[in-house]
Amino acid sequence: MEEKKYYSIGQVSNICKIPIKTLRYYDEIELLVPKIRKETSNYRYYSKDQLITAVIIRQLRSLGFNLKDIKEIIKKDSMDSYMDSIHGRIREIDEEIACLQKKRRENLCMLSRFAEGKQYAAAPDGPEEYLIENIPEIHLLTSRSIIKSYHNEEVNLERWISVMEKAENSRLEITGPIYVTFYTEMFGQFISKDCDIEFAIQVAESPADNAEIRKFGGFTAATTIYRGQYEDIFKKYIALKRWIDENGYEICGKVTEEFLISPLDTANMNEHVTKIIVPVKTTGKKK
Repeated sequence: MEEKKYYSIGQVSNICKIPIKTLRYYDEIELLVPKIRKETSNYRYYSKDQLITAVIIRQLRSLGFNLKDIKEIIKKDSMDSYMDSIHGRIREIDEEIACLQKKRRENLCMLSRFAEGKQYAAAPDGPEEYLIENIPEIHLLTSRSIIKSYHNEEVNLERWISVMEKAENSRLEITGPIYVTFYTEMFGQFISKDCDIEFAIQVAESPADNAEIRKFGGFTAATTIYRGQYEDIFKKYIALKRWIDENGYEICGKVTEEFLISPLDTANMNEHVTKIIVPVKTTGKKK
């Protein structure tokens, strides 16, 4: 039986498994223009070569190529061009995989942070817990500035969002919460004065060319957990300072707040969890 020379748009659709609507669009953008078009009926007929081209287009689409790139590949019509394009697509896929893996790790870190914070938030009221901890080293992307007439009644969401955007724009992997360090004497942030403050977010690594990333941790600290509405956190500071003095320790660094569950995570203030970290050294003079 003699093979057909031309194929209708319906036949091309059935053979190549490409919707007629899509074939019409390919015609419109001049990606696959029918060899014959009857002006009176607007019927479209494709040659056998175009049938093959339709199959190639379908295959390239399944590999994730966009129509612009496909048009260029078909125009060049060479195996070298085809191979170069596939190598390029593989690089794009590798980048997409790396991006998804990064997002997955960030989601796992956030889930872990929430789980830790939820344990504290759900803990029954009881005796206050103060600990001496070795704070592990991490990397923080920082933004430090002096804020005029600062009074630590509520979190500074604008600064938090800014440092988060900085991490995202730098394509850094976020691996932990927001940290706020007060470069002032203890309680200085509560006295409505100019305050030197560093807003930061934990990231995975420290690029050598990024001066705004620094190490945090590697020291001994007195810590405690504050739960609930942030405006009353100063009471927790007073209690922690008393505990430090009574147990033979001396403050030897700047106070940092680690926001395990923050207003950026939930609007429910009862679930907010903040860890207060105060570097200390022993004096051996326990009261």
